[in-house]
Parts: sequence; structure tokens; C-alpha cells
Amino acid sequence: MSENSFVDVFVSEQPFPALVYRTGMTTYQEALIDGQFIGRVWNTQGSVHRDESTIDPSSHPTPQAFWLEVDGQLLHSHWEWGGIEKTESDNSLHAVITLKHSVRPVEVKVHTILDGTPVITRWLEVTNTSDKPAALSRAYPWSGVLHTGSTRDMLYGEDEPEQRYSIGYMTDTRWGGEGNFEWHPLPSAGYRIDGRYRRLRHRHPMFILRNELTGEHFIGQFAWSGGYSFEFDYDDRPGVSQRDPRLFFRAGVDAPAPFRTIAPGETVAVPEMHLGLVTGDFDEAVQSMHDHLRKSVFPPQPRGHGGWVEVGIGPEYEFAEEMVRNCIDMAADIGAEIFFIDAGWYADSGGLWYETLGDWNLGGRLPNGIAPIREYVKSKGMLWGLWMEPERLGIKSKTYQEHPEWIHKNYRGQEIGGWIDLTIPEAAKWMEEQIIRVITEHELDFFRLDYNVGGAYGAGGHLRDGYLENTYWRYYEAFYGIMSRVHERFPDLIMENCAGGGGRTDIGTVRLFNHTWVTDYQAAPRSFSISNGMTIALPPEYIDRHLLGVGQNSHLAGDLDFQARLSLFGRPTIAGMFSPVGSKRNPLVIDRVKRTVELYKNFVRPFMPTSRLYHHTPAVTQRNPKGFGVLEMVSEDRSKAIAGVFKLGGMAQSDYLLRFRGLDPAKEYQVTIDSTQTTFEADGDDLMYEGLALHLEAPLASELLIVSEE
Repeated sequence: MSENSFVDVFVSEQPFPALVYRTGMTTYQEALIDGQFIGRVWNTQGSVHRDESTIDPSSHPTPQAFWLEVDGQLLHSHWEWGGIEKTESDNSLHAVITLKHSVRPVEVKVHTILDGTPVITRWLEVTNTSDKPAALSRAYPWSGVLHTGSTRDMLYGEDEPEQRYSIGYMTDTRWGGEGNFEWHPLPSAGYRIDGRYRRLRHRHPMFILRNELTGEHFIGQFAWSGGYSFEFDYDDRPGVSQRDPRLFFRAGVDAPAPFRTIAPGETVAVPEMHLGLVTGDFDEAVQSMHDHLRKSVFPPQPRGHGGWVEVGIGPEYEFAEEMVRNCIDMAADIGAEIFFIDAGWYADSGGLWYETLGDWNLGGRLPNGIAPIREYVKSKGMLWGLWMEPERLGIKSKTYQEHPEWIHKNYRGQEIGGWIDLTIPEAAKWMEEQIIRVITEHELDFFRLDYNVGGAYGAGGHLRDGYLENTYWRYYEAFYGIMSRVHERFPDLIMENCAGGGGRTDIGTVRLFNHTWVTDYQAAPRSFSISNGMTIALPPEYIDRHLLGVGQNSHLAGDLDFQARLSLFGRPTIAGMFSPVGSKRNPLVIDRVKRTVELYKNFVRPFMPTSRLYHHTPAVTQRNPKGFGVLEMVSEDRSKAIAGVFKLGGMAQSDYLLRFRGLDPAKEYQVTIDSTQTTFEADGDDLMYEGLALHLEAPLASELLIVSEE
């Protein structure tokens, strides 16, 4: 570990096995007491609590630190200690606890990774040690009592606020509602947040739990692409002291049981939960998660950096070679670095792009083939790529006709939108071969994966070992394996994740790609609320934003400046067809886009991968947001920053006082106002404490402030 980081796992086995995990200033304790493996206490002072300040498992109905049900039995007790192993690397400390169940023939290895950030990674390995199959019907890698040892009676006494906890999460599960992060009071009752089974798929699997008394924030993300559930149970009955807390949670897989059958001697891995505790404001909690994802979850970017500027042409047009070449010329002119052809390159003229998915051979739209297009892109100094949706078959594809048995079916036996069932080994093998063939045959530098399967609602089931096993688990085991092997085979390939917009933005999938498409809805003012919310969940360099897209409708509301400035808080993709073949190019549009691209590449992108992001308006995330929306991005050394102020819909107020949050008050800065290209000097303390008064008269107006140290 670096000198500026600290991790440690302290173990004592008397009078019972007890563990203290410390990562930075965050501490979490667990213990095996009378056969129950429980979570005991959290704090953010980097200290080890004495035993009397931790919870008593006999006082709680569900104190267990993970939740497993096998063959209909909840394994919440009767565990035996099997020891601990610790492995330290340059970046982290990995602890593995072995627990053996004394009733069921099950062994569990509890994996915990500490990386110096406040966020801890936890997953389980479950082994069936019997000679018969076992059925896993509940799997929550992390659960228990969220006890922080706060002294609420000392803080408030009889004047305690009515609302003790707030829960923040993405409330909208629909297409186009991605990033709709909202705070809700946590009631004295059970509270559950679902996605991809009981709810639709466009909700990012994360939560932030805020203690309104102390300012503590629990922040968590589940690295899983199937059905999931976060459950909380707050029991605020009178007379319960802080030393006897009643806030329980569990986070894990959700689908019709059983999730997974486990063969004799087989080991399965329960997906990772990433959970941390931060004392501080909302921005600090978000930045802690961003730091953790950058350090421990997302791999290094290929070709030296991420955040490539892309231009593409897609199925919104009946494109031909002349049109594609025209788009390539425009892409090169505005400074794009990647040009790709989206859906439809395999289709014939007049054919619908989704009807022949699965026949991954060149269609009739480009009669001279792809090679001349690829070489033309290269001659312009850009990288070259193609789109693919390999997990789905169109109803007119040859593969669909030849292999109808490969199509995923729900529990009623109905096909799910041409979705290939990757739990069938032959289908998974075929899909992987097609991906590799397309990449190699067309010499791709860039690969865009899409996934437009909706309405799965828990997927389907297969009879296995006498059980009707849900398909989600094996499906994503296969999917993760395929994409991992593609990533390893083509280390220089730039890989983009897309799922009908933001239908699969979870970190279980995003970790296999270099950036992710978070939405297909681009029109203002909702385009701001989506960026605002999704940059809460993911670091900005992994967030794709769109500019000038007819198919994405970003041109329907707001001016070009609104979308151009917003694109700087992510990775910009620019539509290729903003000047059709034979028309005059608008130099005003070209100039504005080129200026945005140059600012992004030369000023913003170099510091974005280690940037600190400040959400001045975190609650402005509605589908039709109102008021002002403000984002600030600052370099790690606080020498550079941008701040975007966006006036949203339906408001009369025109003035906003911007106080920067991430600058250094001791530094002197040059500030450029983008709309007027006016530059002036200002002290950091003035920018932070006095602020800048901005006037935005019309709805959907915007301003960008560009700040650099003198």
C-alpha cells in the first residue's frame, strides 16, 4: 500500500473469533458468536471499539453478516470457525474467512478487500460439500445491523428530529429515467429497492443511507447485472437506545428461487457488494465511491487513456457509402478520434436493423464492403469501430431460424424478445465466436456492445437436478466470462457498454468495458438530470454523453451550448449526420463543436480520470427537472476546474450565485466565462466564499466557467 493509505485486518480468537477491518479512516467489525457470524459496529475515526460498544446478537432477530438460504434452510446460525487467510498487494489487503456449517454440508468463504478508500468489497464463495445437489434460494453477500455507535441521546436528548434516516437511490426504473436519484425518508418499517426482476431494468443498483443526526453516509453498489434487491428494516420503537440499534439491511440477488443449483463439490461465487461509511457531506461520500471504483474495480484504460471522442452513424438513416464517407469527413473536421457504424451495417437496404440481428455478415447497404470505409477512417487519423448486439437474434435472421431452441423463454414458455439463452453452452460458444470473428475480420479498434432486451422480469427457468433453476445466475456467469476473455484477447480494443440506453450500468458489467452509455434520452432539461444522477453512481470518465443526435433527440430542446457544455462532464459522442450529403455545412455549428472538442481534449480530459466531482444540486434529478442544475469538476491538485450552470424548465428565477467547492482558497486563478470568452483573475477564497453571480434569463440557458491556476 502507498504511504498515504492504511489497511489492516486484526483478528482475535478469544473468547470468540472477532475481526476488525480498517481501511483509511473507516472501521468495520465482525465476530462469530455462538455460531452466528455477525456485523458488530462501524465508525469513521479509524479506531477499534471495545466489546461493550458493539451489538449483542441475542438482542436482534437478524444480526447475521450475510444471508444464505440453501435447500429451504436459512443458514443464520451453527457456523464453525475455519480460520482466516490474508494476502496483501500494492493496492489492497484481501482477507478470506472460512466458515463451515454444522448442520448443512456447506462451506462458505467470506472474501473482503480493503483498498484504503472508505469502501469495502465483500463477496462469498459457497461450496456444496455433500454428495447431492443443493439449491441456493437466497443469496445476500452482505447483511446485518448498520450500527455506527453514535450517541443520539447525548446529541439530542428529547429533541431528536423526527426523521432519523434518509435513503437515496435511483427511483425511476423506466427507459429515459436513468439517474433519477432522490432522497426519501426511511420509515419505521421495512423498505425495499428492486431492479431487473420486480422492477424495470433502468435503475442503477446503488443506495446512499444518510444518518440525519450525525451526517454519516453509508454508500453501496451491487456488482451484478441480474435481478437485485436492497432491503432495510428500521424499528424505531420507543425506548431503543443507540447501543441497541434496530436498523437492518441486506443486499443481494433477487429472482424466482432457486437462483442456482450447486453440484456436489462445486463452488459458486455470490456477486460482490461494495459498501462504505463516510462522515461528511454528500460530495465526500460520492467521491469516496468514485475513488474506490477507479482504484479497485475498473481496469486500466487501453491505448494510454480513456475518454475518446466518438462520432457514429446509425439506423436512424438508410445510410449508403457516400453518406458514411460524408460523416467521416465531418468527424475528422471537428476533431473526433473514433468513427464507428452503429446498428444496421449487416442489414440490407430497406431492412429493419433489428430483424436480422445474429447474421453478423455485411449487408447490402455497403456493396463495396467495409474495408474501403475502414481504410478511409484510418486515412483521416481516426480509430475504427462497429456496433454489435450479440445477445439477441432477429426474427428474420438465419440463426433464429436454425436455432429456435437458443431463445430465452420465461416461466410461461414465451420467448423474451429474441434474447439468446447463454445458459445453453452451445449458444454461449456461438456468441463468443461471433464477437471474436467480427472484431478480427473487420479489424476493429473500437467495439460497441448493445443489449435491448426488456420485459425479462426474472428471466426464466430450466429444470436441473430436480429443481426449476432461475437462469439469471448462469446467464451472467457466461456473459461475464465471454466479455472477460474478449477483453484479455484484445487488450488494445476500446470497448463501450450500451444497453438500450442505461439498462445495464451496474459495475458488474461496466468493469468489463472502458465506458458506458447511460441513456438514450438526450433532450434538455432531462439530459442534465440524467448526467447529474449517473455521475453520482459512476465517475465522469465512464459516463457517455451525446451531442447533435437526431436519433437521440438532443436537438429538440435547448440550444447547442446547453448540450455542448453538459457533454464536458462525461465522454462526448457526436452525431455524424448534422450536415447531409450535398448540403452546406454550417460553420457556426462546426466552430462550436470544434471548440467543445478542443476544450475537452486539451483541458478537461487530462484531469478527469482523477477529478473530484461536486453535485451542487444533487436532488435535481426528476424526469422533467426545474430550477438550476449545477456541476463542478476539479482536478486532484485543485489547479484546474470547470463548472456548468444550467437553467432548467418552468422557473422565473434568473440569478444564481455560484460558490466553487473544490478549489484551493490560497491559490490565484484565471476564470473564463464561456459564453463571452471573457477572462479575469480571482482569488480562490473569493470564488469559494463570495462566489460569482450569474444571470441566465431564458429557460434552458447555460453557462460554463473554466478555471485554471495562474
